Amino acid sequence: MSGERGSRGAAAPAATFSFSRMTTFEQCPRRYRYRYLDGVREGFQSIEAFMGQQVHATVEWLYNERIAGNEHAVEAAVGRYCSEFDKAGAASKPAIRVIRADMASEHYRRSGAEMLAAFHARRFAADVLETVAMERHFEIDVDEGIRFQGYIDRLARDGDGTLHVIDFKTGSRVPARFEGKDADQLDAYALALFTQNGDDELVLVLEYLRTATVRTKRIRRSQIDEIRRRLAARIAAAQLATVFPPVPGALCGWCGFNDLCEACPPRVLQQGRSAR
Repeated sequence: MSGERGSRGAAAPAATFSFSRMTTFEQCPRRYRYRYLDGVREGFQSIEAFMGQQVHATVEWLYNERIAGNEHAVEAAVGRYCSEFDKAGAASKPAIRVIRADMASEHYRRSGAEMLAAFHARRFAADVLETVAMERHFEIDVDEGIRFQGYIDRLARDGDGTLHVIDFKTGSRVPARFEGKDADQLDAYALALFTQNGDDELVLVLEYLRTATVRTKRIRRSQIDEIRRRLAARIAAAQLATVFPPVPGALCGWCGFNDLCEACPPRVLQQGRSAR
């Protein structure tokens, strides 16, 4: 998951970047300005993002319960997810919106339950790694005047003592290899762990829950200088920006600021509806 949790509310301080903050600027500078500089609250949350939060919360609960000595069957995990989905959905502010006209809220509720059932059967039940922490927060200095923070979904050690940095993904796109935006995120997390810990090697793990697919990469401490350089350059580009043009496109429908943005296509404003 992204390094900035929607449920935690307030944006990070001006000089502290998360991976989500950085990639928001790269995808649409106008959305970045509204959210992080102007402090405008998004008008809605997409049903996809909401469902992902509930799935992540249930996975976190499963591992925390295991740490406490409690093992739960798949029925308990799915039951908890459905209950929390309904309860959190009813209380959600801002409203949850279904963007796709051919889908309903129940489709996403069921999709999340199916993801959890598959994850429990194919991954969780047989997992022998020792969980070190769930939702581990970090904050590091990347360069002068540049700080980076994030939340690591799961940290775990294998039998050889190697630390695994694990991020759970609920989206439908699965890369053929360990690459792309998701891989960049875990590279940045590896930089944080190498900065804070004494490990010489880490295993980076992307777990795609929808398809029970895993992508992994081993990374060594000797690689962090290049990661630091790239990360600092990307953050500096956002920090130094003075104009924030909109980038209209297919993702406008999922943007909670689309009612404010003059570049948003009119048809987008007509297609959303409440999930309640």
